[in-house]
Amino acid sequence: MTGESLVGFIEEWQTGFFLVLGSAVVGIVAGLAVRSVAGPPGFFAGFLVGVLAAFLGYSYLRYGR
Repeated sequence: MTGESLVGFIEEWQTGFFLVLGSAVVGIVAGLAVRSVAGPPGFFAGFLVGVLAAFLGYSYLRYGR
């Protein structure tokens, strides 16, 4: 690997890592918010919806249309 391709690879890996981590954090927050209304099953539903919405939103902002 050349220096430039290695740097590009690391930057893309970091971007992906933080995209997934950020999505998980938003999912946890959404799950906790829904759990207060719908109980434990609501946590899982809120988590899944939060992760999906955050991932799609972050991806759109990062990679465009």
